[in-house]
Amino acid sequence: MPVIDPKFRRKLGQYIVQCALAFVFIAGLVAFFSAVAEAVIVAALGSSAFIVFAMPHRVTALPRRLVGGHLLCLGIGLACSVPLRWGWLAGDGLGFCVVAGASVSLAILGMVITNTEHPPAAGNALAFAVLEVGTLHVVVTVGAVMLMALVRRLLRGWLQDLV
Repeated sequence: MPVIDPKFRRKLGQYIVQCALAFVFIAGLVAFFSAVAEAVIVAALGSSAFIVFAMPHRVTALPRRLVGGHLLCLGIGLACSVPLRWGWLAGDGLGFCVVAGASVSLAILGMVITNTEHPPAAGNALAFAVLEVGTLHVVVTVGAVMLMALVRRLLRGWLQDLV
């Protein structure tokens, strides 16, 4: 079994350009988001960037899944954060664990019943449930996901699955 994918040699330019697009997108996002960045939110968006730029024709890269999954999970995370934000549960220990587990499990359930499965979005459910996030986090996350969907749409005829 070869260590390096044989397609890499044949499509070197495609690999480099698509990875460079991911670099520009994430570097720009982090530069813009750095004042309010939470690593787990950026990690979820980075995972989405992998899907969009390395596997653009897979079902999880479809706009319904990309945008819908993130919007749904962001909402679930914010809803799950209420017990922590309003002091109904302690922000550490068991309450924190319950909110974290609920956010991810409800995100999974929500995505599978609405056909918006996008695995990285579950990370945003967790982030928005347990971190102190504000309106700017929501706006930047939604904007980043929408921008990724737009870039994928504009380049759909050119982008190739690299995996």
